Amino acid sequence: MSDIDSRAFFGAVLKAVACTRNHNTDETGYAEGVLTPTARIREFEKELGDRALTEAEAAQVLGWLDSTFQAKLTPAEEREHYHRYIAEVSGATRAPAAVSA
Repeated sequence: MSDIDSRAFFGAVLKAVACTRNHNTDETGYAEGVLTPTARIREFEKELGDRALTEAEAAQVLGWLDSTFQAKLTPAEEREHYHRYIAEVSGATRAPAAVSA
């Protein structure tokens, strides 16, 4: 994963968060399930600076993304679409995580 374009990776991850519709009507869970992981992603991007992502770090960021998908009740097909998009634009070669309905 050393060939990953970190800037493109974070851009694609944040695009996925912003572009996925929230299908969950539980407003109290939104902050914990979407806002908190998104803030972690943004904070980690700043901490990383110009350093390349490690495989473990990319997996952690994708885990935060997956938690936003879960909180928003994002359909599996849409989750898979964004994982493919992230891999395509950033050079990341991680298979999408197993998706629970």
